[in-house]
Amino acid sequence: MISTKALSGAKMLRWSAVLLLIGGLLLGLLSGSLGLAALAFGFGAVHLGLGQLWVSEDRGGRLIGFTLVLVGAFTVIDAAIWMLPGAVS
Repeated sequence: MISTKALSGAKMLRWSAVLLLIGGLLLGLLSGSLGLAALAFGFGAVHLGLGQLWVSEDRGGRLIGFTLVLVGAFTVIDAAIWMLPGAVS
């Protein structure tokens, strides 16, 4: 059983992940930098996945969290490589 304090912390974690996900999209639209938007979106996905891993009690919830962490980490790495000065030719 998960304590109410842990669930309260998970709720705050999810809200901050949502802010990162939506903020990444808005950053891309307003600044025109798709690399920064992808970085923020990827960090939001990792953040949301860690929150899902933290509070899930069943196997399906942990699988969703693990998938979010992996996909978010791949997005962050891909965006970081894409933003390197000599990477795009």
